[in-house]
Amino acid sequence: MILRAAAALAAALAATLVAGVVAGSLPGAPAAVAAQTDLPIHKTDPTGDVNVFDGGGTKPTTGQRRSIDLEQFGVTREGQLIRFTFTIARIVAGRTFDQVVEAQFVPAGRPLAELVVLANPQHKTATTYSGNTACLLKVHTSRRSGTVRVDVPAGCVPTGDGVLRVSAYLQEKNGSGPGFSEDTLRVRGRVSLR
Repeated sequence: MILRAAAALAAALAATLVAGVVAGSLPGAPAAVAAQTDLPIHKTDPTGDVNVFDGGGTKPTTGQRRSIDLEQFGVTREGQLIRFTFTIARIVAGRTFDQVVEAQFVPAGRPLAELVVLANPQHKTATTYSGNTACLLKVHTSRRSGTVRVDVPAGCVPTGDGVLRVSAYLQEKNGSGPGFSEDTLRVRGRVSLR
């Protein structure tokens, strides 16, 4: 009797295990840390959440510092290109500062394969690197809508899933990193760009 009950229990456990493997999860097991997201990606960011580092100023003005308010971000596939689209409050020019939009993708378990896309909407220039690879980029801007579009060849984008962070910032002319103000957005979970 005990052997029959043990055999029935073992059969039920095996059936549950097989069903869990086929379905991709087991009862009582924790959910995956992050779900993989396919393209397209489209995220909005609350307006008015720019971090002005020194409280504002005159060069650049507080209004110019808030111009990098990130409103929307998207990633789409366009043929052999991966298109990163940033929408900021407005594209402005200045002699003492640069506006920069940035997307940073770090593949899970492969931090050296990190992809960084940097674009300056004022000058319609951009750079990208992934590991030891640098790629030529096409940048399109619309001052009317505050849109910056950066096309990255798919071969420059790492495969696999990872974390995607986005930022827009105002820095000193030809400087590096946020100097005056910054707005950030993190796409939740893990995403796959290819």
